Amino acid sequence: MASVTAVVLAATGLLLFGQFSRDLDKRTDVELGERAAGVSELARQVPQQRLLEVSGEGLAQVFGPADELRATTRQLDRTRLLTPVEVVAARRTPQRLTRKTVATTDDGARVRAFAIAGGAVVAIAEARDRREQELARLATLLTIGLPGALLLAAFTGYQVAGAALRPVEHIRSRAAQIGETDLAERLPQPGTGDELDRLTATLNDLLGRLSGALESERRIVSDASHELRTPISVLQTRLDVALLGEPDKDALRNVVHEARGDVQRLARLADDLLVLARADQGRLPLRPEPVDVQDLLEQAAGRHAKSGHTLTVRVEIPGGAVVLADPDRLGQALDNLVVNAQLHGAGPVELVARAPSPTVVELSVSDRGPGFSDELLTRAFERFAQGSHDSREDGAGLGLAIVAALTKALGGSVRAANRQGGGAEVTLAVPAA
Repeated sequence: MASVTAVVLAATGLLLFGQFSRDLDKRTDVELGERAAGVSELARQVPQQRLLEVSGEGLAQVFGPADELRATTRQLDRTRLLTPVEVVAARRTPQRLTRKTVATTDDGARVRAFAIAGGAVVAIAEARDRREQELARLATLLTIGLPGALLLAAFTGYQVAGAALRPVEHIRSRAAQIGETDLAERLPQPGTGDELDRLTATLNDLLGRLSGALESERRIVSDASHELRTPISVLQTRLDVALLGEPDKDALRNVVHEARGDVQRLARLADDLLVLARADQGRLPLRPEPVDVQDLLEQAAGRHAKSGHTLTVRVEIPGGAVVLADPDRLGQALDNLVVNAQLHGAGPVELVARAPSPTVVELSVSDRGPGFSDELLTRAFERFAQGSHDSREDGAGLGLAIVAALTKALGGSVRAANRQGGGAEVTLAVPAA
């Protein structure tokens, strides 16, 4: 930054010096023009007078028709202000301004030449000593002033930058104090409404999302540990009992059969957690394709036909409907809803398709059981969410959470409600093909 400022100041000094030099030349030309009338009057007396008397420190000469020097001011003596060629040029173009530098003094002179009557040419000049002195003073001022200005600019910039970055350092130090265990803390917001204020707000929003994600992850790990502990403990107890004494063949077979059920439950729980983890990371493999709704619902009902529950399929869409989805994942979501209705509901399970708009198809699974409690309805799609009456079955509370994750991954939405007259209903809204 200091080097850039130095370059700018140096360029400014050069421009200022050059402009001041040009202004001095213009002022000299104006003064020479003002003296032109007086010198023209003196030129008429040239035949009788070889010396010209000009006020101040002005210089003047008169050249005759033959380009000879006819009169001059005392300071010039026989030094010519114009060469014969320049005299001819001035005579050929009356009132034309001709400038040159001559060595009449240490710094030369500024000359103006013009033709007068009788073929004579008058040249007037101004010594450049005063001009050079003024330029030298300006150069001295710039030599002293520019480094001082650079130092002042650097000091001011340092102070301004320090004042501007002080809130940033405060925010940085506060951020360094926030650890994984206290993500509920927030960065101090300046409240100035500028970019730093908006950046702090964005970082606080990020901390909020991280805090929520970490809390959700901790809750899932805690719940998963609890859910895994139960079947593992039961399995271990069964095996410990089987090892006591000398069980007969039928008792051992019974223990193995029960242990197999525990292992299957563990496998289902592990698969469910894997699906949720992949959905959270956006890495759930999907193969969208057009899927006929009638076939989809009938296949879902067929997979659960031997469960002992009555299942009915109804498509309330004239001419049928086709959705764009991964048939395996959408089928998995419907399976979870059917199993959930069979475990916690009663009466026949209905699978219904409707089309509330040309771009959306709704797939509903309902039952005639007690429905959702008010407390469970608000968090039905949370992981490990279970109602008070769920203890009669061995569900882990992941079914509806997986349904929500799969539906979101397919670009749809899900909602839960209680039916009029009793029963629960869960509806998937998926894009139509």
